[in-house]
Amino acid sequence: MADQSYTPFYNIYKQVAEENEVDLFFCVYMPVINHPCFDLAWKLGKPADGISTDISIISNAPYKSDPMFGCHANMENESFYDRFNCAIILPLKLFWSSIDLIRDINAKRANVSVDPHWDLRGRVSNLLMLSNTFFGFELSSSDSPLHQEIGPVLPDTFPGLTPVLDSFLANHPRTIYFALGTNAIIYSQNVIIILNAFIKLIEQNVIDGVIWSTVRTDISESLEYANSNVSISTILNNHHPNIHISKFSPQFAILSHKNTKLFLSHGGSGSIHESMYTGTPMLVLPIMGDQPRNAEMLESVCMTLKLSKNNLKVDDIVSKVERLLNEGIFKMNAERVQFLAKVNSKRKYRAADLMEIVLNTAKYEGIKDENGGFKIDNEKLLRDWITPDKRMGFIRGKYLDVYSVAVILLLALGGGFVYTLLTIVRYTYIISRNENRNDQKSLKPKKE
Repeated sequence: MADQSYTPFYNIYKQVAEENEVDLFFCVYMPVINHPCFDLAWKLGKPADGISTDISIISNAPYKSDPMFGCHANMENESFYDRFNCAIILPLKLFWSSIDLIRDINAKRANVSVDPHWDLRGRVSNLLMLSNTFFGFELSSSDSPLHQEIGPVLPDTFPGLTPVLDSFLANHPRTIYFALGTNAIIYSQNVIIILNAFIKLIEQNVIDGVIWSTVRTDISESLEYANSNVSISTILNNHHPNIHISKFSPQFAILSHKNTKLFLSHGGSGSIHESMYTGTPMLVLPIMGDQPRNAEMLESVCMTLKLSKNNLKVDDIVSKVERLLNEGIFKMNAERVQFLAKVNSKRKYRAADLMEIVLNTAKYEGIKDENGGFKIDNEKLLRDWITPDKRMGFIRGKYLDVYSVAVILLLALGGGFVYTLLTIVRYTYIISRNENRNDQKSLKPKKE
């Protein structure tokens, strides 16, 4: 996908940039996928900023990882073997398996006169990278000033409830909202499992309502899979009195309603941000992308339980819904995270200010081109933001040379001390032994 999309995306971006005389590139950062955006900014000499829900891949914190690679989001409590595997072995494997991909992308770069670049992460090391997350949900780290947490980014206004949804929520005080976003797709058999779990929860009076935003779910395919199951067919035809189906729903308004007690979601960034902002506990069914990592992070703050797409069972869903609704710890932690989300949601204005700073810096650092515009070098533009250790190199930047000499001196001093001590002990022992021998000789009787 990255290889095939490179040239078309590059040409589209270039056309837009030229037609609109673009001053700043604001690129969504996805490893490998969106290289054309950053490459074009570099080629045209325009400043670029990146934004992502997760920049852990370019973070300096080795304890941050990704479940997509078979690791945990937080490696803090993992064994030495797992930490070594995730910090050393897997990155080497990833690089080795990506050599052909990087080579192919560099061939595409050559076709549009862009210099080759061998970092799989792209031309982002010296750019302002905005992370749409916040500490308290995200793992804290001491990172570069170039990396700024500015999330959760949420709009100021949201669509309100329709009369139908407003009436449904008013009459169902224990409602679950079920939505899997605009991209995630699950198998029809899993849809049937989830719906059977809803039926069981309603029959057991654990919940009394479900709002299901289908978006990408194929209802006709699910109907075929349901066969003669009358209850499931009733739901899919939207005739069940306790389950309301709509193609699109005003999600934030639903989550904000006091009668929405739980959110069953795929764990996409937009959904988890809205759930945290409204203080709604979640049951997460991660499917792809950043969703597995989001699910682990939500579990770590104890406002979520997680399902497995490969082992989805009715009883597992029922038991986890019961826990989320009955154990107060989940709601309490959801409210704790809600406060953090609301406070940090104001940082989107800081993000805009940071982008203005980049533009202003480019104005003074740039060189006028033949058209009267400015061209800059993104490798040097934000040099004041780059910590000195990056310019000093790995050994000097980590002060390994200084610490190595300190260790050698300590070993030398310690070795000298030990040697001296052993010499004194040996000398003392020899003197003592000689004195003992002399004493023994003096005590022997003289022969006549």
